Amino acid sequence: MRLRLLGVSLCALGFLAMTGVQAGATGAGSSADPVVTNFDSEIRVERDGLLKVSESWKLSNVTGTFTRFVVTRDHLADAVDHVQKVEDLEVKSGGQVRKSELSVKGDVTSIAVADVSGDTQLDFTYTVRGAVAKVLNGTEVRFAPLTGVNLTIQDANIVFSTPEVSHVSCTAGALDSNTPCTLAQIGETAGPTFRQQGLPPGNVVRMTVGFPDGEIASNTIVEYRKTFKRAFSTDTAQLITALLVLLLGAGALLALYRLRGRDQVDPRRVVPASLFSLGQDTRIDFTPPANLRPGEVGTLIDERIDPVDVTATIIDLAVRGHLTITELEHESEYSRPDWELKRVAGAPSEELQRYENVLIRAIFGDSDSVLVSELGKQVRAGLSQVQDALYDGVVKRGWFTERPDRTRSLWATIGIAVTVVGVVATFVLALFSSWGLLGLAITAVGVGLLVIGRHMPAKAPAAGRVLGQVAAIRGELLEMDVSELPTDQHAELCSRALPYAVVLGGSERWIDALVATDVDDDEDEGFHWYRGPRGWHLQYLPDSLRNLTTNLTGALFTR
Repeated sequence: MRLRLLGVSLCALGFLAMTGVQAGATGAGSSADPVVTNFDSEIRVERDGLLKVSESWKLSNVTGTFTRFVVTRDHLADAVDHVQKVEDLEVKSGGQVRKSELSVKGDVTSIAVADVSGDTQLDFTYTVRGAVAKVLNGTEVRFAPLTGVNLTIQDANIVFSTPEVSHVSCTAGALDSNTPCTLAQIGETAGPTFRQQGLPPGNVVRMTVGFPDGEIASNTIVEYRKTFKRAFSTDTAQLITALLVLLLGAGALLALYRLRGRDQVDPRRVVPASLFSLGQDTRIDFTPPANLRPGEVGTLIDERIDPVDVTATIIDLAVRGHLTITELEHESEYSRPDWELKRVAGAPSEELQRYENVLIRAIFGDSDSVLVSELGKQVRAGLSQVQDALYDGVVKRGWFTERPDRTRSLWATIGIAVTVVGVVATFVLALFSSWGLLGLAITAVGVGLLVIGRHMPAKAPAAGRVLGQVAAIRGELLEMDVSELPTDQHAELCSRALPYAVVLGGSERWIDALVATDVDDDEDEGFHWYRGPRGWHLQYLPDSLRNLTTNLTGALFTR
């Protein structure tokens, strides 16, 4: 507290220096120093703790603005301040009211009276609220009316008018001094009396008057300093409220997921299914169950359209004879590879899914061929229509009750809104109260909504059997002995299975099966759906398809 008063008084003296004409400056030709010859104060303590103060300042050789200070903020532990408020101020000189300026700066309240000249007397009256604090055995008035005055005070007398008093104390001198005042006593017929003679400039007089319990009411004004610890208080009320919000929020998120986001199917269920079936004349037919397409399979599994779904669809369209992929000759060993995608004029008459038609139009537009390196903004813009068509398709099949992308977008919007509310609430509550933890709890619930929103698209019961079939197909793609396929259909059936393996896994073993069809050292043209450049061999197919996938993804999805 004493170090705090040091800063207070320095601030007060600095304020005094900025008033323009320093109090205590002498007139021209005067040899006497400006002083306060007498300071007399009577303080009446009301039962409700209000202090009624009357002061008389006798000034000598003072010219300019006279400023006096009162310490009105006491800093305690745990970011707590006890505050005193000076009110109802009136200053008179010679019976005439003088204009005065009351201001609060930091820990000090200052009262300035301008145009003071020569020898004069100033009479102050004011009230003080907040000076009575509760102590162990009663209450205490703690008041420091003389603080940092830039003049010597030759004689100071303070008399209290009070009910029964239990104890008194008074210190005077330097800011960190514990030196007792010249006089501090409890009179038999009068109230407590204090006196200090010869108080140097900038020194302080502090008084304490104690009362038995029940005599004087405490009227302490408590304010809290803005600290991180205070703003995010872990007191019982704040902590329990924040934890309650977190628990209720977590319960609401769990209930929301169980009601709206949990799949209505068992993803572990396996339904007998195969990509291959025995046809006429012992031939093997490629018959994906429910006429599933690779893009639909990928969307059904993870409820979103990924680049691999679109790339697998392009390969599937090529394998089914709707377009061809031709790898162009490399200008040099280090040049970037490129491919020509070409529409097939006599494509099979099978009915394409809507998203497949939209994808073909997005790739080719009005032309019949396009280079992968030239797939630009027009194709990327058309991909949104492909995604719309694919999402609409899985809803039309009854696998979802509403489009997964719109479900995610809805809950993401709600999550962002709750998070923003939480962040704003945290800032406001931390700035103006000690309930910052409550704002953090709300923010955490918002973040939880953002996380759970990604899992909110729920598969409908109709998707259950299809998912079981997809599980069986994945097992077939990963474990089937490819050598069991008929030799004359080996390349055709491996090519048909490849797009599904790209989505479900195991694409390497099906590409290797295609490479295994190369039985000589001569250069190869490739297949009806993929052709290599001059000097190309099937052994290059893994690298060619890997580069094709990378370049297609970059061309279609890089912004």
